Parts: sequence; C-alpha cells; structure tokens
Amino acid sequence: MKKILTIIIIVSSSVVNGQSLKDSVNVIYKNYFDLLKTKEKLDTIALKVENFQELMESNNQKIQNLTEAELFGLKKQLDQRRKKIINTTEFVFASNASLNAIKQLDATSDYLTQISSLNNPDNSDLGFSLSDEITSILEQEIIKGKSKINGVKTSKFLLFVDNIIKSPITQTLTSAIPVASSIKSVVDLVMVNALNGKDTSIDDVVALKNSLKVYLEHYEGLAKAQIEFEQNLGNLDIRKEGLVLLLTQFTTERSNTLNPNAISKEDENLSLTQLINKYYTKSIVQQKVDKIINSNASDHNANLTNSQLIYPNYALNQAKFIRDEVESLSKEYISILSSYQSSLKDVLEKSKSIGDKTRIDNKISELEGKLSVVKNTFDDNLNMHKLNATFNTLMSY
Repeated sequence: MKKILTIIIIVSSSVVNGQSLKDSVNVIYKNYFDLLKTKEKLDTIALKVENFQELMESNNQKIQNLTEAELFGLKKQLDQRRKKIINTTEFVFASNASLNAIKQLDATSDYLTQISSLNNPDNSDLGFSLSDEITSILEQEIIKGKSKINGVKTSKFLLFVDNIIKSPITQTLTSAIPVASSIKSVVDLVMVNALNGKDTSIDDVVALKNSLKVYLEHYEGLAKAQIEFEQNLGNLDIRKEGLVLLLTQFTTERSNTLNPNAISKEDENLSLTQLINKYYTKSIVQQKVDKIINSNASDHNANLTNSQLIYPNYALNQAKFIRDEVESLSKEYISILSSYQSSLKDVLEKSKSIGDKTRIDNKISELEGKLSVVKNTFDDNLNMHKLNATFNTLMSY
C-alpha cells in the first residue's frame, strides 16, 4: 500500500495546472493499472524463460541418456555377434565329433564279429557244427555204410562235400548267405549222383532234404537278418554322407564370410576334420573376429554392418537341421542294431531243436550284452549333450 501511495504522490506532483482533480486521479489509476499489466507480462516472460531453460536441460539429459543407451545397445549387440561367430566353431567341432562317432560305430565294436562267427561251418557255439551235422546226415541218409556211391569212394564223396561247405568264399565273406547256398549245393550234388546211378534213390534225396531243412532254415534266417541289416545301414549311410556335405558347406560358408575366399578349391579334397583344423578352430576364428573389430573399435554400428561379421538367420536354421539330423541318425543306428539283434534272437530261438538250448540261451545273452556295450560306447562318443549345449549357446544370443 505504501508503494501505491508513493507512486500516486509522485505522479500527482507532476500533474499540470488546469487539470481537474478528477482527471488527475483517473490518470493516476490508469498509469498504475498499466504498470501492473506490464509487470504481469514481464513476470510471465521471466517464468517462460525459466521454464524453457529447465526444459532444455531436461531434454539435453534425455538426449544424452538416449545416446548412451544406444551406444550401450550397439556394444552389446556387437559383443553378442562376436560370441555367436566364435562359438559356432564349438558347434561345428561337436557336430563333427558326433558324426565321426556314427561313422566309426561298426568298426569299433566286436558285436558284428561275434555274429559273423555263427556263420562259420565249424562253429559250435550253439551246440552243433554244420560241417559235422551234414557229414552225419549224409552217412545216415545217403551212404548207409556203403564204401562207394555210384562208383565214387565214400571218403572222396564226403571230402568233396566238406569242401563245398568249407569253401573259401564262406570264410571270406563271413556271411550266412554262402553257407545256405552251400547246403543247397550239397543237395544238388546228391541229386545229380542219384540221377547218374542206382545207389541213391529219390527217397534218399527226399530224406536228405528233410534232414537238412532245419539247418537251411537256420542259415537262411541269419542271411535274411543280415541282408535287412546291411540294407538299413546302406540307406542310413546315404543320409550320413549328405549330412557330412552339409556340415562341410556350413563350415566353409561361415569361414569364408569371416575371411572371404580363404577356403579355395585346392581344399576340396580335405576331410571335414582337416578343414576344421586348418581354417575353423576357435582360436583361429577368435583372432580374425577381434582383428576386424579392433580395427574400428569405437564404431559399433559400422562393425555390426560389416559384411565379414554378418551372421544370417538361416545359418541358425542350418545349425538346427544339422543338430536334429545327427540326433535322428544316432537313434536310427541304435534302432537298426536293436532290430538286428531281435531278428537274430528269433532265429536262434527256433534253432534250439538242432542245438544245445543252454548254449543258445548263453549266446543270446552274450550278444545282448555286447550290443549293450556298443550302445553305451556309442552314446559316450556321440556326446549329444555336448552338441545340444553348443547349439543352445548359439540360440541364446
């Protein structure tokens, strides 16, 4: 109030003569209210200036925070890209190791050796020897105590038969197929002998065939199981070779992306293991990646868009297919072996009528035990846990 009175007094002292008191008061109030309006404008401007400064400071802070966050995000992306590229070598190494385990499955077990021994005509693991049984049946059904068969000495005839049964091709192939063929050849020999003389009748031939039937069925059963086993393995080998080619292509592409044209046509004859050891070990890839990144360490965006550090999404799809196919192949290998064992067991069970039941049961148990060892050894060498772990690491980035 004192300020208002002072202003009024000051203004009043300057009023010129001739003005009325009323006019003077009107002028004073007009000037006062004009002054108040001016002050309000000035205060408003000052407030706006103050608010603008605060807004600018706030926006600057936000911009700074966004920039730092973006830089951190790019750095994090680059770090993850680096780890993905480097850890792909671990996945390739594990995949190759699993494939090698599959390829070495047949060669590293004595399971098939035990089976092949059953096709030896002199083998007596089941309580009978085919060569001895055929000799005994011939003596009983054909020779019947005679010294000669159609002019041929009995000893010579039996020696000739024994040569058919123990022919080199049987021993070489260790297969039931030649053994079954040899039994049929013996029957054919006797039939020819019957046709060329009177010492062997058709009834003798029929009796011989009936006596040999159980042995023929035994070896034909072994042959059938073996043929199916080999066919299944052959079909699986095609998939296996295709998977090796795919993993080789995957390795080559990942390596050439990082270091263009590093793997040349001269390296086409290298095995997958040799290719990995020469170009795609973890240390080799890590050195190349770090060299590229360190050459432009401050520009994360440039490194992320660098064609040498690109990691396409389809590469992960390829890795998944490789992992899945390795697992599928391994399961199918074991399934084929288990099916083979089941077929063999059926054949051996049916052969108890011509062999020793206890020895046949022991042989079945022995084969099942050796197959179990094969499966455990294969599972250890395959190491699907390692392969899955390396794949999951890739997918986590």
